[in-house]
Amino acid sequence: MNNQLSLDDARKAQEQLATQFTKIGRSLVISDEKVWELFLEQKESDRIPKEFLPIVKSILLGKPIVPIDVYRDIAAEALKKYHYCPVIRVLMKMTDGELMPELVQHSLKMTADVLRPEALPGPSV
Repeated sequence: MNNQLSLDDARKAQEQLATQFTKIGRSLVISDEKVWELFLEQKESDRIPKEFLPIVKSILLGKPIVPIDVYRDIAAEALKKYHYCPVIRVLMKMTDGELMPELVQHSLKMTADVLRPEALPGPSV
């Protein structure tokens, strides 16, 4: 696969997603399980394929259940498909748009890396 995301980018994204998730729980003074329930209640979470929800949950809890290269490939495919990260869209809704600036910045970098013209498949000849 022609992948424009580094493993370091993927690790950083996982760490920032987990930090944002924890901050949401702390601000609402609720458990991680309650934050996860709120996550799933957001209409935006419907964009995340059901088979990926256990992976997403594990990352948000800071205990990824898939190798970093698998996560990187899943993230790259989602960015190519939607042109944004569906998980971040849910977190944005949960925080009323008040995401950590470093999470927003890194997400934009990853999206740009994946959507660069040289990263996208060209026309068939």
